[in-house]
Order: sequence, then structure tokens, then C-alpha cells
Amino acid sequence: MDDEFAQACIDGLKNLTIHNYPQPIAMEVSLQSVFSGIYGIANEQIRAQGLENIRKFNTLTPNAEKNYSQALSQGERKPNVWILTKILKYYNKEYYEQTIKPLLKKNQEAKKLEKQIHINQSLVPNKIDLSDAFILLNMQEKAANGEYENEEQIMMDLTKLLVYYEGETDDIYAIKDYDAICDTQVLHHKLEGTVHKQLEKINICFQNKKTSEKTSEKNDETKYSTPAKSLTAIRIFKKYASISAKKGCKLISEDPKILIIFQRYKYKRLENDETNYDCLQMYLDLIKEPIVAGDERVYENILNWIAWMIQNPGKKSRTAIILQGRQ
Repeated sequence: MDDEFAQACIDGLKNLTIHNYPQPIAMEVSLQSVFSGIYGIANEQIRAQGLENIRKFNTLTPNAEKNYSQALSQGERKPNVWILTKILKYYNKEYYEQTIKPLLKKNQEAKKLEKQIHINQSLVPNKIDLSDAFILLNMQEKAANGEYENEEQIMMDLTKLLVYYEGETDDIYAIKDYDAICDTQVLHHKLEGTVHKQLEKINICFQNKKTSEKTSEKNDETKYSTPAKSLTAIRIFKKYASISAKKGCKLISEDPKILIIFQRYKYKRLENDETNYDCLQMYLDLIKEPIVAGDERVYENILNWIAWMIQNPGKKSRTAIILQGRQ
């Protein structure tokens, strides 16, 4: 609670009848509850003013006057500043609605903004890895099974799947999809509206948080689940969209702000013991016989030229082969 809010709470503690024996706040205001609230204030000056105002602007019952010092020490041992807002809600309703409620809303919005800024600064986005089989369908399944606990987990999974960069007219999204024909993951470039529709279909229910409360008659704990908060993935993505922003895309780049399109070859790379040279032989024969006319030196140079391009994707060899016939 900031100083502005604390001062507002102190200013509202007026014209109350304060009792001695602790009761639920909805029934009556007790000394202990008032002291607990005031001692929860961090600012010493505001706290001192609150203690001074108890007798100055309020009415204490005879028993409350008698046990004032004892209640003071008890309240100091159990500080809880938010008790003051509850007291004002029940016993100074007009002041609560006009002053406290807007401040509560302001504080809540400030906390949300602070949390969002913290997440934006602290989250390290994942890179889109085409060798990883995780796609939007897997995220949809996780959401349906209630495996997500918070927004950060959702956003981290989204960074595995998509990024966006500015196009000529609209933002362009690169999203990882599954190519069933090639049985591999690929990057598809889509417009904003298309991706947003896909994310709208992912309904997320956070895991229910189990809390416990002790009953007054029994010493055991009764567990219950709080209602799950439901929302769609697009809302969370829009909230933290800056994490997935890129300034453009290229085939190969060392700039982390650039989306690298080339990650690997589309088809499976075969190991030496898996290579079927019978399939390649017809192409090797084509080079060796009709093209180089059996010249081993030229044949070796052409194979090296082809191999270099495969071994150095994105780089230019700066050479080209010219085939010239007799005519």
C-alpha cells in the first residue's frame, strides 16, 4: 500500500464506535482490528497520525478505553493494513465508494502494469526450432487439459511457435506448422487476422489453486478449489506481443532481432550408412559421362562445387558451370 492510499484510509477513520472485544468486522469495529490496520502502514508519520486520530475523531466504549494499551500491543503483533479498507467499507460507505474504491482500482491497475512490465523484461523468449515437434495443436491440448498455471507459461510456449514483423501494409506472422506430406515442421507466413483466429480457438483454463481453511469446530483442513479463470491465447499474446516482435526476416543472419528462415533442410538428412548410392548413381553417371566425358579431374571439381553449396547454405559460391556443346 502506497502513502496516498494509507493516508486516505486514515482520513476515513472517523465517527466510528470502537469496541473492546474482537468481533468480525461486519458486526462491529474493535480496537484490535483498528490497531492491526494502522500498524500495517509502513510510513511512520501516517501511522502515528492514525494512532492519534483513534481517540480524537472516534468514540471508544468504556471497556475499549480501559483496555486501550493491551489492544495496542496486540494490534502491533498482527499488522494488516487492508483491514482498514474493510472497516471503511462497512462503516463509512460513502467515503469508501468515493475515495477508497477508486484508489483500489488505481492500485490494482498499477500492479497489473508493473507485473506486465516485469514479465516483458524478465522473460527470455524461446527460439522457433523446427526440429522440435511442438506445434499449436500441442498447445491446444495442454490448454484443454488445464496444464497451464499462469500467463508466463502460455507466453513462453507461444514464443516457440510464432513471431511477427512489420510488412508493407500489415504485420506478417511466421508460425510453426506441421507439414504432413514431408512429415516435418515448417514455417508458414500468414497475415495477422489468420493467426489471431487460430489463437482465439485456444481456450485456457488455469489450474485450480487449492487453498485450505480451518473450520472453527474441527481441527482438520477442508480443501476446496477456486473457480478457474478462463481466457483465450490471443488475449495473452496481445498483452505480451512485444516479446515476439522481430524487425524482419532473412535466410541467414547473426542479428537476434531478425527471423532466420533457414534452420535446416526440409528433408531428413541421411547418415553415411543410410545413403542409397544406387539412387544417386544415375546422376553421377550423367555428370561423368555426357558432361565431362570421363575426365576425372573435371568430374571431381563439379562434385566439389555441388558439395560446397550444400555445406554452405545461404552463401554464394561466386562460380558457375558453363556447358558448351560442339555446335
